[in-house]
Amino acid sequence: MKLLTKYNRINLFSTVIIFLLASVAFALLLHYILINQVDEDLKIEQNEITSYIQKYNKLPEVIKVRDQQTFYKPVEQSQVSDKKHFYNLKIYNDQDKEQKLFRELNFNIDAGGQWYLVAVRKSLEGTDDLVQSIIVITVITILLILVATFLINRIVLRRLWQPFYDTLQNVGSFKLGKSKLQLPATNIDEFALMNKTLQQAITKAEEDYVLLKQFTENASHELQTPLAVIRSKLDLLIQDEYLTAGQSSAVQSAYDALQKLSRMNQSLLLLTKIENRQFSETKVIDMKALTETKLNQFKELWQNKNITVTPLLQQSSVTFNPMLADILLNNLCSNATKHNIAGGSIDIELNALSLIFRNTGTAEALDKSKLFTRFYKSGYAQDSYGLGLSIIKQICEVSSCSIDYSFEGSNTHIFSVNW
Repeated sequence: MKLLTKYNRINLFSTVIIFLLASVAFALLLHYILINQVDEDLKIEQNEITSYIQKYNKLPEVIKVRDQQTFYKPVEQSQVSDKKHFYNLKIYNDQDKEQKLFRELNFNIDAGGQWYLVAVRKSLEGTDDLVQSIIVITVITILLILVATFLINRIVLRRLWQPFYDTLQNVGSFKLGKSKLQLPATNIDEFALMNKTLQQAITKAEEDYVLLKQFTENASHELQTPLAVIRSKLDLLIQDEYLTAGQSSAVQSAYDALQKLSRMNQSLLLLTKIENRQFSETKVIDMKALTETKLNQFKELWQNKNITVTPLLQQSSVTFNPMLADILLNNLCSNATKHNIAGGSIDIELNALSLIFRNTGTAEALDKSKLFTRFYKSGYAQDSYGLGLSIIKQICEVSSCSIDYSFEGSNTHIFSVNW
């Protein structure tokens, strides 16, 4: 969920709750004030009746008023009470054919020696209409405020957060050693500080990356001579006819380890050169002819391993560095061979848009998230250096093409290079 969406939900939810509680409190308070006002009016009527009786010693005449009614009912002295009562009641109106709500005040009074129960009523119809009107206006106002708040938050906050999303997009597309990070300018202090911190961290990472690449290249290059010297010395030592069987076996083991170290060193040196884009010269390559040449080179190896190879090659011309194209094909063939099974198969398909290798292998798919990283080894290829697929990936990146992996059936691994 986006930050803006979450903020809007929390803001709108809290705003609605606050407005609803405020509306209910406002309606109750308003109703209390209006009822209190009606009660004051009824008390004034009581005082007028009391004053009239004190002056004339009789009940005043009842004057018909639309929203007010007065009734006198004789009562026994034993039923007289000093208390007065206010309450609401509904009375059916014959003229309007509906129930009307009234506020009534009851009290006892003596007029001419006779006690009466006096009931004075005032209609609450106007009060209720006023309360309902105010509630409707309040609800409409709340809805308008909510809509305005939602639109303002959506428009204003989106604009305020736009530098943050621009920074995220630029950082997401940034590749160490391959592109320059450009962060957007902003006049918001927090985002400016974030961009400055990111820029400093990435600049430091780029410097470390360059140093690491130089170290790898220099170390790989400098190792070539000592490795060649050691190899030549071991060659001479292996040919020594005075070596015992145990010594000969130990020297052979050292020679095999040296060969492995030498190949890994060459692979690392090749990776560094590819990353440094030292193979920048390109030309149009006849991939069909190059693939056929590579198949002939691996033909004997596949026969020895009893691997069935089925090529389906169409004409395809690709702009590529010749050496990288050769290395790409060599690594794809090596990978399909090295990780195959006894009596397995390799299907090679070449068309105008892609080169696809399908080979039998382990019964489990490989981890796509780690497959093209350096020194990654699946559980079934412990004798591999874990650099072949990294070289393929790097060649594809510098050659503006892509490499994909998928798994089909029970044991078919598919590597697709798309031009």
